[in-house]
Amino acid sequence: MLINLSRHALGFTFRKELTQAISWVPSSSAFSRKYHIGGRGRSFAKRRDSRNAKYDDREARGRDDGSLLKQLRSVEVIRPPEEDFENVTLELLKEEKLIDNALHKAVSRMNFPSLTPVQQKTIKPVLQSENDVIARAKTGTGKTLAFLMPIIQHLINHRKESPYMVKCVIISPTRDLALQIESEYKKIQDKNYGLSKFKSMALIGGTNFDASMRKMFTLRPNIIVATPGRLNDVLSKFSHKFFRSVDFKVLDEADRLLEIGFEDEVKQISNTLNEINNEGPQHIRTLFFSATLGDNVQGLAEGVMNREKCLFLDTIDKNEPEAHEKVAQKLVICQTFAENVEAPINHVKQRLSQDDNYKAIIFVPTVSFTSFYCNLLKRLFPSFPIFEFHGKIDQKKRTRLVQEFKKLRRGLFVCTDVGARGLDFPGVEEVLQVGVPSELSNYVHRIGRTARAGKEGKATSFLFKEELPFVDLLSSARKIFIKDQSEYIEDPVLSEEVTEGMQSSEELSNSLQSLLSFYRANGSSYHFNNVRIARQIASSYGQLLKDSDLKIRCTEHDANLRFGIRGRLAHELFDLGTRRNYDDFYEKTPRNSRATHRSSRASRSHKFDERNFDKRDRRRSEDFKERFNKIGERTNFRVDKSL
Repeated sequence: MLINLSRHALGFTFRKELTQAISWVPSSSAFSRKYHIGGRGRSFAKRRDSRNAKYDDREARGRDDGSLLKQLRSVEVIRPPEEDFENVTLELLKEEKLIDNALHKAVSRMNFPSLTPVQQKTIKPVLQSENDVIARAKTGTGKTLAFLMPIIQHLINHRKESPYMVKCVIISPTRDLALQIESEYKKIQDKNYGLSKFKSMALIGGTNFDASMRKMFTLRPNIIVATPGRLNDVLSKFSHKFFRSVDFKVLDEADRLLEIGFEDEVKQISNTLNEINNEGPQHIRTLFFSATLGDNVQGLAEGVMNREKCLFLDTIDKNEPEAHEKVAQKLVICQTFAENVEAPINHVKQRLSQDDNYKAIIFVPTVSFTSFYCNLLKRLFPSFPIFEFHGKIDQKKRTRLVQEFKKLRRGLFVCTDVGARGLDFPGVEEVLQVGVPSELSNYVHRIGRTARAGKEGKATSFLFKEELPFVDLLSSARKIFIKDQSEYIEDPVLSEEVTEGMQSSEELSNSLQSLLSFYRANGSSYHFNNVRIARQIASSYGQLLKDSDLKIRCTEHDANLRFGIRGRLAHELFDLGTRRNYDDFYEKTPRNSRATHRSSRASRSHKFDERNFDKRDRRRSEDFKERFNKIGERTNFRVDKSL
């Protein structure tokens, strides 16, 4: 009844108390409560849970080839009969004359114990058919060899046809993955010099275009591994020179191509290759690999397929969770973000005390925090190999870092999500995650850097309590449940070591500011409370430096626009004011002093003292003075006509 009263009938205090009484919900611990998403109430949580329950099996249904039949209307989808794929071996492929003796020798010398399930399910159907192929396969399961072997066999079978033209184009979402695919191909070549006649080359951004073209004219490769942007540039200038005889195009990690925004570029590449092909626009065969097969991925597949029929090869069990089953996942919960910085260091310290040959990858959210954390680790573990890897490092150095870390038996690889896909480092026993990834799907790709090639691995995530909604979203949206959870117990000795290891408070400040921007941009997708997140990160500056009075120094403009923090909260969290380097600039530069400013203004005002006005200007000036004097009579103010 009271709620229906008009606003004017209720006093401000009473309205405030009534609102609080109506919206009151019993509080509970952040670690045990079920509804802690963005401060929303139980009704929202119930609606959310009902929607999730309604669509719980949506992803499972999307995995079936039935959904492909609905999406690929212009292509007939064929699912090969289920055979005893476990009996598919290299020897069997050779006996059935599906692969040449040279290819058999090369792969055998790589000392693989057996073909992986993905290779067993994929290689034979691709070799036996001339249709396009859509294969759903996880990363780290050997799918690179699954499409390289049929391509090499095709080159052997048609070695005399256009030997100096590109026969296969492999499109990769990232530069590092493209270089890795080319590296895998060269490993096969190195095992049998009879295959060295089939040259390969990577075309990626971040490299000199003219140098790449000179190499292409000299090498005349048969296989091109490329990123979409650079490949489009090459096709726009040299399509008829090299690409008129393409027989295969491979799209690796097609879902990632869409996530990055390469759909238009990929379709343009496909159309260009079809238009210039000597054998006709429908000649090129497409091998399409993706870890997921959503509607957008299927739409891309339909846009690049050329054949009337398409094989659908699903190498993943429908009931299998998306996270790799051989990765033991663990969650460490910290009370504060400062503890979240220290906890992974404590973990690494304990692991090194047990095994000096410890090899792991540490994922962090931003480039600036990557540099800060890597430098901190280097000062705390000076004799241990530690690498910094992110998108702002030039491509040549990134390639060198990847090759160096691959060769080592021990070390830490600190990187952003640029290293979450495609990179294959042998011997990585654990993946550590400090904070949340930029996208929910990247969690799966991060932990996929370990437990590769049939081996087991571990993945440990370090989150502070305000990030726990991420765990809920991971379980509801991806069906990934982290059962091994523990709370971090602070080590005072290590905490002092971390503080002493910080070389620059400015470096810490810059890294925390980058995190504030990151969480402001991505927090809503994880249902975070952005104010609580900002309070945790901002307060960690004083906590890590062991002085609670210290605050991050930034301008009010940055606090408002970059971090989304305004008003009293901004003054509470930050030391607002002009940046220190700007203060020094104004102090040291006489040009910006007040005296200089006054003299400059005076010189500008004297510039027109002797100006000669024409009759029209003088008449306008007199009219203005008369009108102004009429108004000024009321205030006893007049303009001197002699002016």
